[in-house]
Amino acid sequence: MKMKNNFHKTTSILALLAFLPLFGSNSIWLEEIKVESCCATEAGEPGHKEFSIKNGDLQSSETVCDFKNAKVYIRDMDNKIIEQSIKGEKISFAPLYKGNYHLFFEQKYVQDEILHVTLSTLRVYNKEGEIAKSLLKEVRGKTNDSQYGREPLAQLPFEIIMERPIRKHHINCCLYSGDIAPFKVYYKGKLQKNIPLKVTMETGWTNVIKPSDDGVVSFEIPRNTYAKTEKEEKYSEKMVIEAVYKVNESGAYNGEAYHAAEYTMTMPLSFGSSPLEYESKFLGFATAIGVMLVFSLGLYYNRRKKRKTPKEIWFEEK
Repeated sequence: MKMKNNFHKTTSILALLAFLPLFGSNSIWLEEIKVESCCATEAGEPGHKEFSIKNGDLQSSETVCDFKNAKVYIRDMDNKIIEQSIKGEKISFAPLYKGNYHLFFEQKYVQDEILHVTLSTLRVYNKEGEIAKSLLKEVRGKTNDSQYGREPLAQLPFEIIMERPIRKHHINCCLYSGDIAPFKVYYKGKLQKNIPLKVTMETGWTNVIKPSDDGVVSFEIPRNTYAKTEKEEKYSEKMVIEAVYKVNESGAYNGEAYHAAEYTMTMPLSFGSSPLEYESKFLGFATAIGVMLVFSLGLYYNRRKKRKTPKEIWFEEK
């Protein structure tokens, strides 16, 4: 039995290691450049969003400035797709409505007779916009969780799609530690059931996760491992989801011949500490206060009970 268990463990480890060479040491992903609302108002572009492409890992990365043969697709809440060219060293657009948008980056190049298709997707939430025009869209987007489980984008050959998370708490707006995050990988619109995902956390934790029989790659978001600060503020941690798919196909791109193609897509996400942690702290504090209050009342009652009532002494005067 021990030999069989060791054999199964060795086989699973070797099967997992077989996927590791697919993933490079560096990744390319989209990152939003935080623009203060005051600056956006002065520039006359309320709701203006700016993004950069990062190359490296979450601990150390550099900004990519070469956008040759790159495209950007923007999907709004009505599922309308806008194709946009990149001007300068940043990606920018001005969303009209308040709510969720999806940004897709695509870049192609041929190197060593291999066509590299580099992709990245990022969900963007716009806090500004005319309330009268965006109220219905905002309510519809929140109640139906329309930011999850979308159909594959026809313009992209390879895509990671996040399904609706399985949550262990009552807050549905964000991702938190303890949530089960499910993903699906599509190639040319068809679900792929044999492509693993590489998950990298900001703290350095990395894992390669294989899909289940139905093609869903899911994992539980681990608890934050950050050092506690004096102010005990809520903390948001980043992670990058990455999928790589190699295909034996020949062709030419911009006059350069290739005999294989490699598709890579990343999806940067952020998550915070589970609200259950803060609820447990509050319940613990409330319980401690309640115990102290009951103990104090009991001590006070016990002392009152032991206190002797003074006797009145009457003297008869003759």
